[in-house]
Amino acid sequence: MDALLSDKESWYYMKLLTFTLGIGMEVLHQYFEQKILQSMDFYVFVEKYKHYLFHECFPTVQCCECSQMQLAAQSKRGCLNEIQFQLLFEIAPPSKLDHYKKGRNNTIVKDCLCRIDAKRSNEVDCMDITLMCAIIKSCLINNNTSIYGNPRFLETIKETRNFLAHSTDLRIAKSEFDTRWDKTEHAVIEIASVVGNYFLKLQKRKIDAFKDNELSMENIKTIIDNNADEVKKNLQTLVADQRKNTILIKDEIIENLTKYKDYLDELSIDIGSLKFEVKQYALAVVASCSAEETFDSQVHQKDAATRISEVSVTEKDKGKCRVEWRLETPSTWNLLEIKETLEKFSALLRQWFEIEFVYVGSLVIKTLVKKNVLDNQDQMRKSIHSFLEKIVDVCKIKTDVSAVIKVALIIDPGESDYKEEAEEQTSKIEMNKKDKTTCIFCNKSFDCQNCLQKAKIISSLEDELSGKNLNCI
Repeated sequence: MDALLSDKESWYYMKLLTFTLGIGMEVLHQYFEQKILQSMDFYVFVEKYKHYLFHECFPTVQCCECSQMQLAAQSKRGCLNEIQFQLLFEIAPPSKLDHYKKGRNNTIVKDCLCRIDAKRSNEVDCMDITLMCAIIKSCLINNNTSIYGNPRFLETIKETRNFLAHSTDLRIAKSEFDTRWDKTEHAVIEIASVVGNYFLKLQKRKIDAFKDNELSMENIKTIIDNNADEVKKNLQTLVADQRKNTILIKDEIIENLTKYKDYLDELSIDIGSLKFEVKQYALAVVASCSAEETFDSQVHQKDAATRISEVSVTEKDKGKCRVEWRLETPSTWNLLEIKETLEKFSALLRQWFEIEFVYVGSLVIKTLVKKNVLDNQDQMRKSIHSFLEKIVDVCKIKTDVSAVIKVALIIDPGESDYKEEAEEQTSKIEMNKKDKTTCIFCNKSFDCQNCLQKAKIISSLEDELSGKNLNCI
């Protein structure tokens, strides 16, 4: 459970950071170009305010322009570092010796601005949020020059960026995510509104789509490639870790799939451009391998699943057999989202396989199936086919991209002595599903206190089990 929480907290971190560096910076760059620069080129603006920017980097050093407007002061503190300053300016060797002076320990006590020129190659996207705020503050706000919009919203986005940059484990709790997301989203929308109504509507649509859709590796890579902020290295770390884990798990699955020769049955299922290559193995065959060699041991090392043989069998499960699904999934699948969807809509798949647990690492689904289905090969094949089709449907997995997904079904064929009782229990649950007077998860009334997921799940199931989706069950 801890591993799942950690994975989710990592996802929260990546979601918020991707939003801040992606849509957030797109809005800020557009704002700066339209409302700060207006019709001015970026390098012209930087050159115009060179004196102010110089003393934000070297606050105590006199310059050749201080004779006309004194900005240097021993008590002054700047908001630019030398790396940021060198990003904005080309610095040549001093040519006017009377403008340049060194003191003790070879330190510069007077500098010549004539040797410093704004880089003509720079555009607004060379700035991260920290540099942008520093430029706006030193060039405009500190000089009592009014700007469009409220500077407080710039600071809000900057605070979110700094919080994420200083996170040591690249994870944030859900409560923290929700709070910072709301504040950051509001700040981004407010800044977008200053640019213009059409731009605001466009960004709102982008934000809505970003919240609804899964994180795309392609989009994350684009943000990494095009963003000037150093915090993007945290995104690179998360992407590299995910790819490494995916490769390790896939290699382990492939190795074990080739190792288990004595499979019970195999079939190939095409769903759109997806091909599921399914092989069924008896639990005894899997258990014959050493713990170090099994896929489950690899998953366990990543804090995922325990073996199906270690799961206790309750009386309500008697008369059913356990089937564990191990899928070698494509890297484009959002496994955390699929896991949540399967848990939320498990009732829609129950007529074929009853989901007990879902784990991520790759994708491991622990299910129950009636013994009479398992004993009938044709019925078992139909159930496998229907179960996979429904997973693709409810999880909204794209089927227009070709992919081969290897699936290992690890079957525990043991039968319970309570078969009739289990079937009676199943019948009651099915009846309760129809009249909707009883919670289908715990078989108690809808106002029960023991059903931890009742509020959200019952609402979702009522929607799913009525109307057009009823025909799919």
